[in-house]
Amino acid sequence: MRGTLAQGDGVRIEAVPYDSLQPGDVVAYRSAGQVVVHRIVGHRNGEWITQGDGNWRRDAAPLAPERYVGRVAARERNGATSAVVGGAAGLRRAAGLHAAACARWAALTALAPFYRLLRASRAAALVWRPRILAVRFAAPGGSVVKFIHRGRSVAHWDPHAERWTCRKPYDLVLSRPGR
Repeated sequence: MRGTLAQGDGVRIEAVPYDSLQPGDVVAYRSAGQVVVHRIVGHRNGEWITQGDGNWRRDAAPLAPERYVGRVAARERNGATSAVVGGAAGLRRAAGLHAAACARWAALTALAPFYRLLRASRAAALVWRPRILAVRFAAPGGSVVKFIHRGRSVAHWDPHAERWTCRKPYDLVLSRPGR
């Protein structure tokens, strides 16, 4: 729901009958043991079609009445509450957000080969030298290394999964521990 909700936002859900929903409403529903919040973008065979505002594809499974939790009325962010736009105005908002998501995807797809080349060359590390703090934590499977920049964790090495996780663009200047 990029653009409407951000990570860490709270939502206020109101009990509204499934039959009174309309395209553009933001709804909460159960899926694979989680509660998902997406916008209604259409109707087919008695079930609502949903899609996240930041997604460029509609959800694979339609929203059946038995999975429906409620309609999202408001979001809470940093102690402030604001209404979530639904109905026709919400549908127009979603269309703009979907267009932005498609444009972002197209731009990233076009730039991906250049980004990979820049990462492989390590040239960015010659120019950009952010102050990154490396913190080692003892863990049962080996030490976990976290890299912190401006108070945010930007990368870490998980020895259990043998996986390196790094936020972009920090992968241009960091490499996994032991390399």
